[in-house]
Amino acid sequence: MRKGGVLIGFFLLFSLLIGVSQDSQKTYLLKGAGVSLPNNSEDEFPIPLSCMNKITFEVRVTNTVKDCVATELSLGATEIKHGLNYPTKINSQLMVRFAAARAAAEKDGQRIYIASGFRTLERQKYLFATAVKKYGSEAEAAKWVAPPYVSHHPWGLAIDVNYPDEPIGAGWLEINGAKFGLCRVYENEWWHFEPVIAPGGTCPPLLADATLTSQLQPAPVK
Repeated sequence: MRKGGVLIGFFLLFSLLIGVSQDSQKTYLLKGAGVSLPNNSEDEFPIPLSCMNKITFEVRVTNTVKDCVATELSLGATEIKHGLNYPTKINSQLMVRFAAARAAAEKDGQRIYIASGFRTLERQKYLFATAVKKYGSEAEAAKWVAPPYVSHHPWGLAIDVNYPDEPIGAGWLEINGAKFGLCRVYENEWWHFEPVIAPGGTCPPLLADATLTSQLQPAPVK
């Protein structure tokens, strides 16, 4: 009986050592591949990559940090940031995220659609000028229509969902959007969503309105 207990103890110790060795090897391989690990602990790994099937729009969450396969499109592994120059259309990876969310919403009996996405800088200037006339001042207008050099629409990184008459579907996206890397941004705009997190992350607290959004670039001197 004593001999059997010793053998069991040896086996458990061996299994533990193997597990520690494998975890260390994973950390070493990830670092060797150029993957940045969190500073607080080497036992924490980056959020796995989310991949959308091109035909079914189903999302598969990988258990590694490898790329998606040829039949899939990546939802990205970080928040989506703007480039150096203004684009001419909505960000393509943002559209992949929304397509995946829309398919999931349909399964839940909800309809979501993009009422407004990419806008040229000139279009945003016009909308803001119109808002100034409506609300009486730039400060008040900025609560409802972001100034042109503040808005993320000209960068192709903002979408207005189900505006103005279908908040229920947008509510579904607010609840479930984090899975796809989409978050509602403002308390006073139930329709406004942006790709501000990695898919599977946690959406940040809502901002009261667009006046709390920083400019992405300085406005030109008049």
